[in-house]
Amino acid sequence: MNQNGELPLQTTVDDELYDELNELVGQQIVYVEVWEDSLGGAIEEDEVTLTKPTGESAFDIDLYLADGVYFELYSVSCFDDPDADPWRGLEVTTKRLQSVARRGVLEEVAVDEDDGLVLVLRDARRQLIYLSVGAWLLEEWDELPIPFFSSMISSNFAQYLTAFAQK
Repeated sequence: MNQNGELPLQTTVDDELYDELNELVGQQIVYVEVWEDSLGGAIEEDEVTLTKPTGESAFDIDLYLADGVYFELYSVSCFDDPDADPWRGLEVTTKRLQSVARRGVLEEVAVDEDDGLVLVLRDARRQLIYLSVGAWLLEEWDELPIPFFSSMISSNFAQYLTAFAQK
């Protein structure tokens, strides 16, 4: 938290931040969590203005990358195509994004017309998924959340994570 007691959320991307985020492109996605409760719906407008819609087409998502950083993403709308309608429903969104964690990568960091963050993910079938983000934090992780270990996808991936943790 910052000195004012507010969350230090990023809501726009400037040139310097874009360059920093662009260094994450190409990293493997190792874990995705879609939250049932949305911070975007709970924050009052006078604390932070989220520029994206809330409701059943906007979600809070944690996106973990292989090199030890993760995004806390708030008020995220997910799209198969930038011109398509956003995905709707928690169950569908969770299932589709968790499938990306199996062998997906952060394909691109982009900016929308309002300087908002758009993350482009590529899944194992090479299909793109667009995440239009209302607000976010970028943090480091030492351990993946416990649910990840209870649903380990393959022993090869477990070996990869073990080798990564020993570096």
